[in-house]
Amino acid sequence: MRDRAVIRHRLGQYSALWLGGFLLALIIAAGASLVAGLDLVDVADWILPTAFVLLGAAMAYGVGATALSRAGLATKSLVTALGLLLVLPLLWAPVLAVLVVAAIGGAVIEYSTAYAGFRIAVSQIIYPLVSLFTESPLATAVWAMFQVVASVIGFAASLVQVWRAVRGFLYGGDGDGDVEAA
Repeated sequence: MRDRAVIRHRLGQYSALWLGGFLLALIIAAGASLVAGLDLVDVADWILPTAFVLLGAAMAYGVGATALSRAGLATKSLVTALGLLLVLPLLWAPVLAVLVVAAIGGAVIEYSTAYAGFRIAVSQIIYPLVSLFTESPLATAVWAMFQVVASVIGFAASLVQVWRAVRGFLYGGDGDGDVEAA
């Protein structure tokens, strides 16, 4: 029971990180580019690397804290596997926020070094996995699939987190009956 609570706690933290990373990057990018009039490419080159480091460190902390905890080996392994599987969708959150601001402001961020570097890194990670199953060049399709999957995962995780918070506010407690575990 305690191990299940640890996994739920870490997934809740992931949801909060995704939503927080998205909203904070959205607010900063919109404020800097749409309100202050700064070039969105320059803003993206500042926001994205900072967000990647902070989100990556938070994810590593969560996985590391679980690995060092008294949780069972299966729980530690599952949290580590989920951390590796969900790190790219987590890092997609601030990129998506900057893309939303670019769409609203009619800007193009393809010239952003941080954005281009992220796309290249994701392509280098995902494309070899896809090429194991097919021989045709799918770089554009793989990138599009990554964007959709990462956005859906982040949105769903955030929706669950917001629902749990609203339910806890309306009905009291966390609604799970589980004891909070670190």
